[in-house]
Amino acid sequence: MGWNKSIFVWVMSLVLCVSCNKEQGILPEDTMQWETRKVAVVLPMQNGLDKHWRRTLNQCAEDLKQAFAMQQRGIALEYEWYDEDSEDLEQLADELSKRKEVVGVIGGYHSDNAKKLASRFCRSQVKKTFFTLATTEELVRGFSSAGCLWAMTETDIAQCEVLLAKAYAYGAKSVGLIADGSSLYGKTFVDWFAFQAKEMGMEVTGIYDYAHSSVDKEAAKAAASGTNFLICAPNDIEGIRKIQEAMHRQAAGGLPIPRCLYSDIAYGADVVKLLGASANGLEGVCVGADPESGFDVCYETTYGEQATNGEAQVYDAAMMVGYGCYLQLLHEHLYDKQLALDEALKILVDGRGDYQHTWSTKGMSDFITELTQGKTPDLRGVSGTLDFDKKVYTNILNSIYHHYMVYDGQYIILDYNASNSSERTSETLAGWNWKNDRMQELEECTSTDYTYPALHERWALLVASSSGWNNYRHQADVYYMYQLLRGYGYEDDHIVLIAEDDIAYNKNNPNQGMVNIHLGGSNVYEDLTIDYHPSELVPEDVKSILCGEESERLPHVISADEDDNVFFFWSGHGIPEHLMWLNNRRGLSRELAQEIFASMHEKKCYRKLLCLIETCYSGSVFDAVEGLPGILAITAANANETSKADVYNCDLEVWMSNRFTLTFQDCIVKNPSITMRELYYRLFNNTVGSHVTVFNEENYGNMYTNTMREFLE
Repeated sequence: MGWNKSIFVWVMSLVLCVSCNKEQGILPEDTMQWETRKVAVVLPMQNGLDKHWRRTLNQCAEDLKQAFAMQQRGIALEYEWYDEDSEDLEQLADELSKRKEVVGVIGGYHSDNAKKLASRFCRSQVKKTFFTLATTEELVRGFSSAGCLWAMTETDIAQCEVLLAKAYAYGAKSVGLIADGSSLYGKTFVDWFAFQAKEMGMEVTGIYDYAHSSVDKEAAKAAASGTNFLICAPNDIEGIRKIQEAMHRQAAGGLPIPRCLYSDIAYGADVVKLLGASANGLEGVCVGADPESGFDVCYETTYGEQATNGEAQVYDAAMMVGYGCYLQLLHEHLYDKQLALDEALKILVDGRGDYQHTWSTKGMSDFITELTQGKTPDLRGVSGTLDFDKKVYTNILNSIYHHYMVYDGQYIILDYNASNSSERTSETLAGWNWKNDRMQELEECTSTDYTYPALHERWALLVASSSGWNNYRHQADVYYMYQLLRGYGYEDDHIVLIAEDDIAYNKNNPNQGMVNIHLGGSNVYEDLTIDYHPSELVPEDVKSILCGEESERLPHVISADEDDNVFFFWSGHGIPEHLMWLNNRRGLSRELAQEIFASMHEKKCYRKLLCLIETCYSGSVFDAVEGLPGILAITAANANETSKADVYNCDLEVWMSNRFTLTFQDCIVKNPSITMRELYYRLFNNTVGSHVTVFNEENYGNMYTNTMREFLE
């Protein structure tokens, strides 16, 4: 019955499409007052993609023209076309930003290109309405505060989850990922894959990140890994080719290979054209049109080929521009004042009236009539319900994912997945909720009754292990931690601060001498003393500093003994089993960490030692504290996960803080006596996208009675 019903809906939609030019009651065109609105289209135009964008956007303009035919005034869309793969995007964005006659921009198919455009359009002095097809999580989260970015699909957080859900449904026990973590597109998958796989109870056999390797080498490793399924999110079509070749080589030797599930990068008219026969068998998911809209059926019937990836979303973006511009006209007529296009769009997407129009000229005409009458009808497009996050109106909340496979040079849609399915968690910009049963159980009573001597003094080592403007957040977080400790009574000679000190007076900093962790916040760079720059040290020096081994080269050390508490905070980058030291990927290793903490214990360099570590994969290093009395480590991520930045500044084009660190700082400001168990609980629930992990609590003491006060007051 369901299949027959779907066919009926598609056929009716097709009839509406074909008959739209024959609708009656249209006003003579010479009585209409047309308002032309220019839209810039910045999308890939090579390998035949240009004809797809042109035919779809021109069709939308024609549909709107007919839909406005019953009104006295109408919006006529006019496009300017740009190839995102050949244009100087920063220069183009600067030029388009200055042109008031260009009301909006549709584009940014590739995530890195979309970021270049957004970095110009979302500046506080510009605010150019920008619709993007890019799906990277960092783009949406970073530029949402500008109020002018409209992401027409869910982020790749959702896509990664749908892919994993497919593997899980097929019975996968283990999964791997291949992607380029240095690209914005691949980074979202690398960031979220391990987290989501853990939530679904699947073993992560490997993350084959070819950011510092090659796709050939990592694909070969993945093919031989023995994993059940491999999630594939390469940057381009050539990456797809190399992954496929690696799988074929493995299979040719009679060896088992994982079943590959590709992201939306493998769906598109250009993919089949460039890969040829090697495209056969490609399987994966991509965001597409709502099947009940009939868009795909109409498209294939009209043009004799399938729509490419993103065409449904491009149509909806243009439709929203048309409706939004018309709402501006109505507002100006009624109130004699202008309404910004982005504000008009917010009114549109908030509209959830009883009337639900269908995708047809008649349906669009009815929708416009409802707007004219002051009503707020439910806004739907060919991609489904256009429901946006109500807090910042940036990313769409519900997408339809097509499960595809290439057969005989054609994409076959196997099934559909709605993003609001009860089988999936739901992703919003405001946060990401996960099952509480993933939280560690911290025992109220420990097996060993630890007795500590009376507290004498407090010491702290604060390390920002990165450098450069793009890593602003690491130094900013360390500076703010320094200010908090000073506020809680630490003397400067009891804090060792390591930071490269290259952001406060960086050439990119418009506010010289200022460093903030909040938009418009206080200057955390003020009145601090930096003891060392990482470029003056080597990772092994951290051991000497923590063990109090003063020398002519290291005059500032932690001179603590068995009566003193030590707080150790580290913010920077990490890779599995290493915390990076500037650009040295092999910085503080797990082995070195074991050596440091064993030596501190042997030399009685602490009463209690609390380690708070904000790096990717931090859990793979700081399990080194296990088994040592009096040491507690809390890491932003477990051994397989990345940590997440927070608070993006569109004008500075940097992340200002990290979610884990910001949550910790907020906790101790609000309650310096917070228990370790409550601290962990808040860090776990507020650190989006990674599992905050506690190490060695059984050798530290009762987590329900030990508090932060011992380190703060």
